[in-house]
Amino acid sequence: MERLRQLDRTAQAAVAATVAVFAVIVVMVVSALTGPKAEDAVNLFLAAYEARDYETAAALTDGDPATVAEALEANVDGLDGAELTASIDSVVENGDEADASVQMAWTVPDIGEIEYLSDAIGLNLDGDRWRIAWAEDVVHPDLQRGERLGTTEEPPPRAPILDRKGRELVSVQPVVEVGVVPENLTDAEAAVAEIAELTDADAETFQAAIDAAEPGNFVPAITLRESEFEAVEQELNAIPGTEFGRRELPLAPNRDFARVLLGSVGLATEEQIEESNGELDLDDLVGQGGLQAAFEDQLAGTPARAVVIRNSEDEAVETLEGTAAEDGEPLETTLDLKVQDAAEKALGEVEGKAGLVAIEPSTGDLLAVANRPTDDGFNRAMAGQYPPGSTFKVVTTTALLDAGLDPEETVDCPATIEAGGREFVNFEGSAAGAVPFSTDFAQSCNTAFVSLADRLEPDSLRETARTYFGFGANYDLAGDAFSGKVPESRDETEQAAAMIGQARILASPLAMAGVAAAVQDGAWRQPRLVADDPSDEAEPLPADDAETLRTLMRSVITSGTGTALASVLGEPIGKSGTAEYGSGDPPPTHAWFVAAREDVAVAVIVEDGTSGGEVAAPIVADFLTRLG
Repeated sequence: MERLRQLDRTAQAAVAATVAVFAVIVVMVVSALTGPKAEDAVNLFLAAYEARDYETAAALTDGDPATVAEALEANVDGLDGAELTASIDSVVENGDEADASVQMAWTVPDIGEIEYLSDAIGLNLDGDRWRIAWAEDVVHPDLQRGERLGTTEEPPPRAPILDRKGRELVSVQPVVEVGVVPENLTDAEAAVAEIAELTDADAETFQAAIDAAEPGNFVPAITLRESEFEAVEQELNAIPGTEFGRRELPLAPNRDFARVLLGSVGLATEEQIEESNGELDLDDLVGQGGLQAAFEDQLAGTPARAVVIRNSEDEAVETLEGTAAEDGEPLETTLDLKVQDAAEKALGEVEGKAGLVAIEPSTGDLLAVANRPTDDGFNRAMAGQYPPGSTFKVVTTTALLDAGLDPEETVDCPATIEAGGREFVNFEGSAAGAVPFSTDFAQSCNTAFVSLADRLEPDSLRETARTYFGFGANYDLAGDAFSGKVPESRDETEQAAAMIGQARILASPLAMAGVAAAVQDGAWRQPRLVADDPSDEAEPLPADDAETLRTLMRSVITSGTGTALASVLGEPIGKSGTAEYGSGDPPPTHAWFVAAREDVAVAVIVEDGTSGGEVAAPIVADFLTRLG
């Protein structure tokens, strides 16, 4: 829309220029026939200025043409390219002199129309031509020598992002921008390397910014919290050419806290400036990723804008007219400050890539979203697409229960089993033998589940996942989120693999947390992240099935692959998963664990984890324990 408006303004300017040229020709013809008139000179000047023909307008004055043209253009530029409409109010000739009054109207972007009477325009007859006596007040009566018109913009304080209880997830804190002025550097390459090592700034990006910058401009490398800066201040001061800028920014409690989800606030990037069609410049602070970017307009509000007079030092010395600021509106989320803190601490110093998401089963509200690493910009907890492995056996079991399976039915758990020409094995080759299905579930026996594949239709898993657990639903959340994918099985082999969450089945941690939540509460509810997200729920699980699933998932904790949670209070339920991906012998795996307790459901994935029970389950146990 802004692009269309800009094209429209360009078209209007072209039309105005054409009309102005025509007006000049008419005035010149009339003057040639009737003799010089002061009014004609004013009309010529105004027509040229409206058309932005600064050289022609300047030639109609008694000032130095280059200086006047520069001053006329500076006023237009200072008003952000405003369109001028001007008309003569009066012209009084008195011999070789004249006085004119002109009604000026500027249409200033983002401010509107500014009108005033410029009533002190003098003219002098120079031979057979009237010339406008040049002074800055020709443009505006309040302008003094060396001054010009300009604009200012003062943003209101940025509105906070709140948790479900109204607590601020971010608060304004002092920060320090660490950077350099290129012309002051004695060894740019060395300075970049040292700053990057001390602050974790991206050396490649920093060097590229230095190379592209004007020599006298400050080039930021990284923004540090005050405590982070103080820890390396002495070393940074020792690097020649390093400079610091202080400001305040809205920050989360720490650098890792929901970083990918919340995003951050920082100086506008070159890409953002280009896409803004002139609405942003290098000094503007805007949301960078996550909720801060998605709700930029709501959080930032509307800045106060004014038309001002600027002196020769470019300082605003007088305000003429303007608009008041409109405060931003706080963003109310479903997150819980305490739960998010527990999630971050539970992931702790996990090396590699991991994600944790917690939701409230009774509402679908997201309570926490945590990711590792925190600085790669990918919200794998919500948008990651992974084979769910054995955590999907909760869905498979639901389909089997609907097909008539009795949990106490004996279902053999051999070390290996063949299906469609492919051999399936259990984790580390275990074999429980002829045991009840409930034991197969607790021990996550792959071969037992594969042996039951012929009890289900090719589309049974897809329909069960969609009907009861929200797979394939439109989450309608700010930012990317993946609700899962369960294709219809194409053959016997794929059906067997799908029974254990492999084949072409994909899910995000958010989707799998939804599975645990549906079992805990009895019905899946659409995830919600902000207070006005829509609410929806799937068809409730049959009451008997829900109770059976809770019993089976409790046995995972008491006697199965989830004993890492055995000491967690509140009798949590859970399911582990070790999901194969890619190729290899054996193929690499991701570690999963999903769980629920009271009105909290959680899913954790650790990429390249060796075992869900050994790697992911302890993280879930830590998380639930921190919640008390």
